[in-house]
Amino acid sequence: MSKVDVVEVVVDDELRQKTRAATAAFRRFFADAPELKLYRTADGRLGFQAQFALVPGDGARFEKAYRAVMKVLGATRGRPAGTRKVRAKLRLREPVYRKLRMAAKRSRWTVSDLVEELASKAGLA
Repeated sequence: MSKVDVVEVVVDDELRQKTRAATAAFRRFFADAPELKLYRTADGRLGFQAQFALVPGDGARFEKAYRAVMKVLGATRGRPAGTRKVRAKLRLREPVYRKLRMAAKRSRWTVSDLVEELASKAGLA
């Protein structure tokens, strides 16, 4: 079974202007890396494409390079500052929970994220 993620990339002139700075930040860690290709997805997420070879043990160095590029782009990982999550217990019938869990798995979300999305679509969030 293959795993495919479809990403819709949108044109972003601001990112195009930051390509040189992002590539320079990446090359501080991987000197022979080619120029990065920066992109923004339709839902606003940032990313970059780089083709080079990693050897075992380069994971930590790549993580530092990734953080340096994202710093140039002005993006951070994780939950945005100021959004707080609280633990909630839901009492659901088992068939409903199974369907929620399967829907979350298909969409590659957590059950919590799916419930939050459903609540926002219902006008509760």
